[in-house]
Amino acid sequence: MKKLLLFLMLLSCSSACWAEGGCPPGQYPQQGQGWRSCVPIPGQSGGQKNEASVRWPERWQAIATDTTKAILGTSKDLSSMSDAENSAMADCKSKGGTDCRIAISYANGCIAMSVGTTVLSTGYGISKSEAEKSAAAVCTRKGDSTCSVYYSECSYAQRLQ
Repeated sequence: MKKLLLFLMLLSCSSACWAEGGCPPGQYPQQGQGWRSCVPIPGQSGGQKNEASVRWPERWQAIATDTTKAILGTSKDLSSMSDAENSAMADCKSKGGTDCRIAISYANGCIAMSVGTTVLSTGYGISKSEAEKSAAAVCTRKGDSTCSVYYSECSYAQRLQ
């Protein structure tokens, strides 16, 4: 009986406890006259991923050529310069190249190759059209007026979380 009396006395002295109000983690209830909603707790992420955890790894590409046999080897979207160059060299050799050499390698952008009657040139840029213009300009500067873009491709960094 004493325990029941003590329990009832403690129960009557305790104040009401209020829960968070049914909001998802990282939010608290807010209400006004005739409305109620959940809002993010200031200084917390609200359950969303932190932007600091987002990574943008580089993506490399390359062109290898065997100019004596007019063979072009390419690679794109690889994680390192050496991987891109090795892949382009292997592509050139698989097409019959015996004197393959790296003409260009570039990350997070575009590369192009322009070919004229006597000149082969490469260029790069942030867009395909910029890379093509760059390659054509180099070809023309080398003295060939018959330059045209033979190859262009882009490899951009890819978002990882």
